[in-house]
Amino acid sequence: MKYNFFGSFVAAFLLMMFAACNKSVQNNLGAESSADTAVVKNKVLFIIIDGAVGDEVRKTQAPTFVNMADNSIFSWDALSDYDDNASGNYLTWTNLLTGTTAAKHGVTGNSFSGGNFSQYPSIFTRIKESKPGMKTAAFTASKALADNLAADASVKQSFENNDVAVKDAAKTELSSTDAADLVLVQLHNVDAAGAAGGYSVLNTDYKNAILTADAQVREMMDAIAARPTYLKENWLIMVASNKGSNTPFIPGVGEIWSAFKDARHNTMFLAYNFTPVPNFRIQNMAKPTVIPYIGTSTFYSGTRTQNKRARMVGNNEVGNIGATGSYTIQCKVKLPEVNVNYPAILSKRATFSGGVVGWVFFLEGGDWQINIGQSGFGNIQVRGTRISDNQWHTLTAQITQVNASTRNVTVFTDGQKTAAATQNIASRGNLDSPSPLTFGNNDNDNNTGLTNYLLTDVRIYNTALPDDYIKANYCRTDVPDDEYKANLQGFWPANDIGADKIIRDASGHGNHLEVQSLDPAIFNDVTPRICPQIVPAVYRSVPNSVDVTMQVYQWLGILTPPSWGLDGKTWLPQYIDVR
Repeated sequence: MKYNFFGSFVAAFLLMMFAACNKSVQNNLGAESSADTAVVKNKVLFIIIDGAVGDEVRKTQAPTFVNMADNSIFSWDALSDYDDNASGNYLTWTNLLTGTTAAKHGVTGNSFSGGNFSQYPSIFTRIKESKPGMKTAAFTASKALADNLAADASVKQSFENNDVAVKDAAKTELSSTDAADLVLVQLHNVDAAGAAGGYSVLNTDYKNAILTADAQVREMMDAIAARPTYLKENWLIMVASNKGSNTPFIPGVGEIWSAFKDARHNTMFLAYNFTPVPNFRIQNMAKPTVIPYIGTSTFYSGTRTQNKRARMVGNNEVGNIGATGSYTIQCKVKLPEVNVNYPAILSKRATFSGGVVGWVFFLEGGDWQINIGQSGFGNIQVRGTRISDNQWHTLTAQITQVNASTRNVTVFTDGQKTAAATQNIASRGNLDSPSPLTFGNNDNDNNTGLTNYLLTDVRIYNTALPDDYIKANYCRTDVPDDEYKANLQGFWPANDIGADKIIRDASGHGNHLEVQSLDPAIFNDVTPRICPQIVPAVYRSVPNSVDVTMQVYQWLGILTPPSWGLDGKTWLPQYIDVR
């Protein structure tokens, strides 16, 4: 039988079906289940399982959790948080029980020192202050948790590292006629097994600890189902791990750190309405399989009269490459499928007519090129590859001072060096231009055939980035924290342009550009050639630890005013219509 721990309650279910179609509740989460006039009291059993890595729990196929997930809002990809921190027990317990992140509650690592509990207290303190008649209980395997986060619980017992005693005490409370409205249970053995032998089902002790916790959860649910008042109560069973493993994810060359890749942050989340026939439809909140490149930019145009360009404000030195020295200039573009000649895309030059000093990225046919000019000389051009295909591409020009007489320019498209595409520009001397760094078309050039293209992620280094480095990192939209970060002269993500029309310099040098004619362009593209940083909105597409208290508050009908400063959100269930 699929719901094997409900089998003994079929008779109770039949009685309920005759008495009422759905239960009456007084909160947003349960609003859809109101249909009769019976008084039903909402209650919560909130179980924290320390160190239960969500994906490893999934692999165990633990029977209680599997049964619950079939009628739950659940995620094996939930997150303790999405900051690259150590995610110790104290910090993650506090995330769960205050509904705020470390930036507010102040707890870091494995110490409660520095905790800002006067401003961001735990759920027990909030309930005591806002609902003094509501009974709460906490049964923990950590005295530190009980003393710091459950001090204001109506009933509090701790059993240091003894999950069996914790479970038994919780069962006693759940069996009592006046069981608390909120019962917190914290189990620690899973974390202890993981710390001793690895947070993986390949560690038999860890797997068995998860299965034991699963059985303990079933025992507590059986105690609820045996309550004489069970049919007049509406129980939310919340099961969440505080954190995942203790092993950080170390990005390799070209990789980006992500909380989704870091098992320290991988938690489980189950929100289950415990009734003889479960009320919630299954909702699996899985992590996204691909990360889109998202932003708000401006459309550029090759038409001079449209004035769709951006110019450096106040500092015309930015982008100059002088007479000697090594540099790297890079940007990302998305151009329509056109064959046009000579529109400027990115430049530090008045025009790319012959005899004009400076450099310019431009389009010839469907290919991009860099053009180097100098007074009294003809142009030097280095051709890249075709990019006019309505797809994102990364363009890189590498300028390498080899010796006094050799200063080479090499171009790369999407990290790949263009074959036989290197030119020596040493003879051109000083290439500094009085014209400002410009995104988009040049006002002294004109091409009406290229419109509505995007230019983002512009960066200039005062060194020639190595070929292998360019190949490994071209897709990134962040700046790696490595030895080349200090060489960054300017970095303009250009993916958050607002009504002020300013393209901000994210390198810290403060050299901003201003869009001369703003034409807002919102993009949301998935492409293998761009590996963007994950924005908070993507991390919040799965449950986070700070969401758990919000779920509990809503179920208990407790208002959460903005003054509480909570960081969580509520995950609304979809109901099964048992009528």
